[in-house]
Amino acid sequence: MQEIAPNVFIEHNSLGLVTGVIRGKAGSILIDSPSRQDEMRSWRSGTARLITGEPKFLVHLDTHYDRMLSIKGSDCVIVTHANSLVQEKAKPSSAKTVDENQPAGDGYEVTVSPFRLLPPEVVFTQALSLFLDDHEIYLEHHPGSNFAGIWAELPSRKVIFVGDAVLTDQPPFLAYCDLDLWLKDLEILRGKKYRNYQIVSGRSGVVGQSQVEEMSEHLSAIKALLVPLMAAKASLEDVLALIPEIMKRYEPNTNTADMYYNRLRWGLTTFYELNHG
Repeated sequence: MQEIAPNVFIEHNSLGLVTGVIRGKAGSILIDSPSRQDEMRSWRSGTARLITGEPKFLVHLDTHYDRMLSIKGSDCVIVTHANSLVQEKAKPSSAKTVDENQPAGDGYEVTVSPFRLLPPEVVFTQALSLFLDDHEIYLEHHPGSNFAGIWAELPSRKVIFVGDAVLTDQPPFLAYCDLDLWLKDLEILRGKKYRNYQIVSGRSGVVGQSQVEEMSEHLSAIKALLVPLMAAKASLEDVLALIPEIMKRYEPNTNTADMYYNRLRWGLTTFYELNHG
């Protein structure tokens, strides 16, 4: 694990998510989690010297499928946004991304509750504060990158976890986003308040202001391609034809090309279905 501030740690789990631990005298708060129950036990054993007591809260930053997989095996209080309780339309197995580590043979699910594995105990609508020792962990709803997106801010350590609001060198998850709100979220991150913060991306780790700016440029370019087609009520095939153009903005290799393509195909398909009037 990497300690990025006093008693604040980050680590990549097996699904590629950057998870966080905020340690206190009476326990700890997790930002996202390991992926399976067996990994949870191994993870706890490997970090026992770093964590004082058992985790008290687990904050899930959005409803993206791999984050929902990582909730299994958790036995602390789960905190998430109230929108996560809305049932999402599931995607067919052919559209599931490589980074979700789905075993071969998984079939099509008609509908799926994002919390089918374990329901949350605490939900909120706009903001919620958790307290650990003398420190406040401020949770705020930011629905740009995901309709149930949460930012987790630790003001005393100048650290903020922003989930998938910022990604580096990889395409965004577009399925449950609001492009206008997402760009506003990025503008907030680029503002004076967070100038000296460590911004933790849910997949890229600690990122700087230049990477927030780059994310904003990528997203603006995607919006410029996508919005006119949606306004013209173009077909799904026309929308999916944007994928090669979007992929040019990134540099996939043989290990990531399929994952990026599938992520964009799934994201654009779901975005189209949710927004095509």
